[in-house]
Amino acid sequence: MAPLGRDVVPELGQRPKLTNKVLFVLSAINLIDCINVTLLTPYVDEMVSDFMGLKKEDPQVGHVVGVLIGLYSVCEVFCSALWGTFADRFGRKPALLIGLGGSVIAPIMFGLGKSLPVVFAARALDGFFCGNIGVTRTCLGELADETNEAKAFGTLGVTFSFGLLIGPVLGGQLVHPARFAPGIFAGTIFDTCPYLLPNLTYATFAAIAWVIGAVFLEETLPRSSRRRCCIDRSGRGLQRQTSFTGTDPSGAPQIYPMHQAEARAGERATSRRFPRTLVVIIATYCAISGCNAAANQLFILMVSYPVERGGFDFGPAQIGFVQNSGALGLLLMQVFIYPKLCKKYGYFRVLFVGWSMFVTVWSFFPLYAVLADTSKFGNLWRFVGLSFMQFISNASLGMIFPTAFSLINRASSHLEKGAVNGIANSCGAIARGVYPPVFAIFLGWAAKPGRPDGIYLPIHALLLSSTAMLVCGSRGLREASRLTMQKLQRPIVQVVDQAEVSTDGSCGRGPSPASSAAAAPGVALAEGLRAGAAPLISG
Repeated sequence: MAPLGRDVVPELGQRPKLTNKVLFVLSAINLIDCINVTLLTPYVDEMVSDFMGLKKEDPQVGHVVGVLIGLYSVCEVFCSALWGTFADRFGRKPALLIGLGGSVIAPIMFGLGKSLPVVFAARALDGFFCGNIGVTRTCLGELADETNEAKAFGTLGVTFSFGLLIGPVLGGQLVHPARFAPGIFAGTIFDTCPYLLPNLTYATFAAIAWVIGAVFLEETLPRSSRRRCCIDRSGRGLQRQTSFTGTDPSGAPQIYPMHQAEARAGERATSRRFPRTLVVIIATYCAISGCNAAANQLFILMVSYPVERGGFDFGPAQIGFVQNSGALGLLLMQVFIYPKLCKKYGYFRVLFVGWSMFVTVWSFFPLYAVLADTSKFGNLWRFVGLSFMQFISNASLGMIFPTAFSLINRASSHLEKGAVNGIANSCGAIARGVYPPVFAIFLGWAAKPGRPDGIYLPIHALLLSSTAMLVCGSRGLREASRLTMQKLQRPIVQVVDQAEVSTDGSCGRGPSPASSAAAAPGVALAEGLRAGAAPLISG
């Protein structure tokens, strides 16, 4: 390939391919963060109650649980954008490996903790190394195109389902090992630190993922494309910056066009950093993330309450078993259903159908609580009801979150995706950090003795407020979905926009006669390829 001069349009480049090997490596890295989501949930209320010397149904326990769970998200608020910017400047691989290194150290510190200050410090440290989810999304966004985007981001949902399966098993079955295997663990450090074994096992998984990433992960962002401008600031519209590898920072080929609607979005982005559509999608993602985090926490607290208080009197093992049912629902949705739904109905409809399922199944929680009375219904039916709820709930999340990720990826195609995903994750972290403690306080007030049905008020208030936010943002979501479906239906090879490209990769101020002349052969070749591919595409 000839060197890129100021008046030379680059040749056609090859788009980096999204292979099964790449998906496996990114999934292994992403799995660590997914396990971390549910590792703590089966035993967090028991651990806090032990450290505080109070019963699990005490409102103070619920408050501290909410703060402890939300602390990770509070750290994400400040660190996700930092890691996204770090990945844009130094590359995706270094950011991922540093994050995995933190995932090895923080859980061990957490498991060794014997007091609330220690576990809070370990939780904060874990939250500091929180950038991997956003960076892996960015890597997929750079490698995926409109033909395999649903598969790529759906893979994150499959990985998350395995995380939901493994996390509750580790957190629910491996706590207090001296009780279920006294011959091995009695009198050891695992006896004095009953929550160490699940965290040590998780740290071992993180170390294995670090080795896989260090050996097999390839950098998706070339040095020539790091931290360069991608918006033409002259106000003419959006120009993608190219690199010597034939790709731009978003992973698109040099001849990949700017759609007319994207160009208009780029013009708007010259006066404000993010277009309105992207802001709406991120706000929607925040509402969904906060609602899901608070719902999971409320579920843990409510099922651990005594039966006479409207709960199920569950311990870590029972909570972990029920959560495994949710992992199965998410896995089935991602593998067999979700990609087909997106292609047939579009992202907007899939998102709102998934949200409708989520709201419906959680609204019926008072009916599941009826089955908690083992004297009337036996021990089996309470597990059946809650397992069904978790199955449908997580299947719906398998429609919601991958769709939100895809829409963010589409709406940020003209921006630095590492920074965008970092900011989106930070905004979502704000919601995940605020929602759980707020609704834990609400639960502590509503579930006081003398209010037999008060335990269900927080979950219904949560669903109602989150639904209102989604309805308010429906217009922006519909626009982003429409743009995505238009991209799926149009040919990939089109005419390149004629813009100046300087040798350092910076954006030009407009096409000169020389650059237009230099672009003519590339335009002719692109037109010829499009004409030759037209019969195949139409067929």
